Amino acid sequence: MKTLALSSWKLGYSENVNALPAETVDAWVPSDVQLVWQKEKGMPDYNYGRNYKEYTWMEKKFWVYSTDVEVPAGDLHAELYFESIDYRYVIRVDGKDVCEGEGMFTPARVDLDPWQGKKIRVDVVIYPVPHVESAEGEDRVHASHSVKPAVSYGWDWHPHLVPSGISDKAELRVYPSSYIYDAAFSYELSDALDKVTVKAEAVVKNPAGAELLLSLVDKEGKTAASVKAPADEKTALSVTLEHPELWHPVRRGAQTRYDVKVTLLKNADAIDEKGRIIGFRRVKLLKNKMAEEESFPKPQLPNPITLEINGQRIFGKGTNYVPNEIFYSRMTRERYAAVLEKARDANMNILRVWGGGLTNREDFFDLCDEMGLMVWQEFPLACNNYPDEEHYLSVLNQESISIIKRLRTHPSLTLWCGGNELFNSWSGMTNQSLALRLLDMNCLLHDPHTPFMMTSPNCGMAHGNYATMSGEDREAVSDFIDRDYTAYTEFGSPSPAPFDYIQKFCPPDELYQVSVDNCWLDHHALRAWGEKNWFNMAHIEAYFGKADTLEETIEHGLVAQAVSYKGIFETARRKWPDTSMAINWCFNEPWPCFANNSLLLYPDLPRPAYYAVKEALRDTMFSAKLYKFRWHTGEKAEIELYVLNDPAETLPEGTVKVILEVEGKETVLYEGSYAAVAGGKVEKIGACAFDVTEDLPKTFSLRVEGSDPGMNSTYKLFHV
Repeated sequence: MKTLALSSWKLGYSENVNALPAETVDAWVPSDVQLVWQKEKGMPDYNYGRNYKEYTWMEKKFWVYSTDVEVPAGDLHAELYFESIDYRYVIRVDGKDVCEGEGMFTPARVDLDPWQGKKIRVDVVIYPVPHVESAEGEDRVHASHSVKPAVSYGWDWHPHLVPSGISDKAELRVYPSSYIYDAAFSYELSDALDKVTVKAEAVVKNPAGAELLLSLVDKEGKTAASVKAPADEKTALSVTLEHPELWHPVRRGAQTRYDVKVTLLKNADAIDEKGRIIGFRRVKLLKNKMAEEESFPKPQLPNPITLEINGQRIFGKGTNYVPNEIFYSRMTRERYAAVLEKARDANMNILRVWGGGLTNREDFFDLCDEMGLMVWQEFPLACNNYPDEEHYLSVLNQESISIIKRLRTHPSLTLWCGGNELFNSWSGMTNQSLALRLLDMNCLLHDPHTPFMMTSPNCGMAHGNYATMSGEDREAVSDFIDRDYTAYTEFGSPSPAPFDYIQKFCPPDELYQVSVDNCWLDHHALRAWGEKNWFNMAHIEAYFGKADTLEETIEHGLVAQAVSYKGIFETARRKWPDTSMAINWCFNEPWPCFANNSLLLYPDLPRPAYYAVKEALRDTMFSAKLYKFRWHTGEKAEIELYVLNDPAETLPEGTVKVILEVEGKETVLYEGSYAAVAGGKVEKIGACAFDVTEDLPKTFSLRVEGSDPGMNSTYKLFHV
């Protein structure tokens, strides 16, 4: 197969599906219509102030991409291939409808053989973005009847700005007269993990006299296993490899992968080929310790949520990954890498790809495969009651099968999930909802060895809370100590963005006016989720007291967020194996938020909390259990000491001490030793306390130090 990029695009809009645009501008593909119009018409930066509102009119138009294509002639096959058209579309050749579709995750393919040797005009007409006629306002309900990410309709960290366009590659593909139309790959590992069977299902056009070769190539470029069979219109092949090298999560082993490909042969010559990179791992979701049955009969138990990869139980240390751009065409390998590298470097091992967003491109999964980052992948359903309706279910069926078949060979893909918060009161779905039963069925049929979960949270799991303070004088970390869940798959501690960052996107006359009447509201500082969130000054002042300036308040907020996140992550980890996952909300942003729970500012700038979480997620470390970080005069601060040892290897015995540091003066509160700690274990190794006296300053610190300096931990404390 040869591919030729399509160029010289034009873009315009009209009021109905059959009308020609009154005006066109130069365009490019991949693109979103808003980005093309912004560049060619000099529209303002949608990230600045309230400029995004100037783009919303585009959602109600029919957009037309047009280009000319010279179709080659000969003993060959030519087709147009569109990786992703967002969202509903019709494709025309010389004014004639030749293809129509709905959904951005299933490629569109147009047979051009009737036009061989001719120059043709191709128009891709994209319908207005989906909306629900009966719904009021501009919110996520408009996504409830489509398989389109709900986040685009507005969230507490995303403006209402809904993309449309040819958002991924578009190309002219030229095949020989006999060619592989499609090839799907899967594999199955033996129970002992010592043998793998790789399967390929190939659809071949004009297969007469041809053969198919299925090959598995190792990291050294050598053929590890292969098999050959006569080609048919539909051909299934399988090959078995003894003692394959497995793929392991980051810091648990190598991320070994293989190349798998099917080659079409005629007279021993390779005339066409399809393949991809594949990795072998076995993933299971096991019951948490607290989910074990205690009696009979027993009602529904907590959902299994302990990860076992290749026979090893692993604590899931991670974050919720959200779209890193508003517009999908801007999600490049470079943009993905800038964010994913920071997740890996923060000692994380799992990313929950939240159901309000989208299913990412191949580059995202390739990078996760390479880095050893496990992916919890949700389908595009979130916080809506998706209907038991024939048209919606037919599109969901098509899109989910496309997603599953594309992603199932990625070893990083660890868990399928129906979507976000679908069993909650604001959604109203149940495990009898047809959409969820359909997704469960398709995952079983097309990827049976990867676990599926209906929604998050599920029984036993928790979402929330999302604050540094949970009450007038109660901190979030105290709540996490007091309550027990099998997994914390969303939790957050918000803070404002740094002042100089906000300054880049806020008009000067609004910069010091933190108000719901200006762009502080639009950039989610206020009323994003409740009246005072995400810039909650009262919570910041609970730690530091009132500040003299806005700049000082913001600096205090950044510190409070870091302290809270560190405490919550460590609290969850100390509960292993009852608790088996800690995944904060959220890691990144798609545009500049003036306040948020994120660890990275848009596009990929770490907050102070990022570094605090990085410290809290080290594989092996000391952890001090403090019931809170804010202390009043007269209280006794009690401390329990733990060793957290995630790796499979035993940690040798050592020594430890606890130091209270006040204005440069150090007081040793505890000295002792600890025995060897087995791999994958959490052990309590000691305890101590100190009295909170009137002379303590507003801030001071606690340090835990030991014979292995890499395990040392520091905690910032507050005297209020």
